Amino acid sequence: MPRSLRVFICVVGFLIGPVSNAKSSHLLNALAGRVGKENLTIQDAYIFRALQRFRTGEKPFVFFEKDQALKRTIEKLMFEKMLLAEVKAVEFKDPDPTKAKEFVRQVEASGKSRELASIANEFDLTEEELTQILQQHFLAEAFLQKKLITLTPVITSSEVDAYLLKHPEKVKKLSGDKRSVVSEVIKQERMNKALQDYIDFLTEKYSATLLFS
Repeated sequence: MPRSLRVFICVVGFLIGPVSNAKSSHLLNALAGRVGKENLTIQDAYIFRALQRFRTGEKPFVFFEKDQALKRTIEKLMFEKMLLAEVKAVEFKDPDPTKAKEFVRQVEASGKSRELASIANEFDLTEEELTQILQQHFLAEAFLQKKLITLTPVITSSEVDAYLLKHPEKVKKLSGDKRSVVSEVIKQERMNKALQDYIDFLTEKYSATLLFS
């Protein structure tokens, strides 16, 4: 698995690097990556990022990233596509199939429909197409949340004791309830490892290939 596909597993962080407002049809149509038989273009990545920025309120919503910033966005898009492929493979039922439509209704009610429409217009998308993309985002997130629950380990008291004995210098620097803090540290380390193993599994299963460099 390419090292670059390991980095984007900070799925909760939306990192931004150098960006540009310049675009070209040649660049937009260029292949960015492949997941299974699905080809992903630079435009797919820009749409993905624009909707991320819209949902978090980060302006401007449409930013034409380049270099490492664009590469990170492509990696995150590939991760979402792998999750959606797995959704189909395990027949995961969408817990809220109308969430995107409700989201759009809330946007309209808040007077921000013009801003969302600007994203659709920028990429020549209809409102229905944009809503479908949003629904896929929500579905992938719901599946990932459920998967994270299964990856969350139960840390035993003996494991905390072992950590306290093995890392006395680190423990000295901790504040508050040291046992609780250590338990969380171990849990986070285990979850990170389990999540990366899961990403490696999906990457191999769906032959995910990053084509942007």
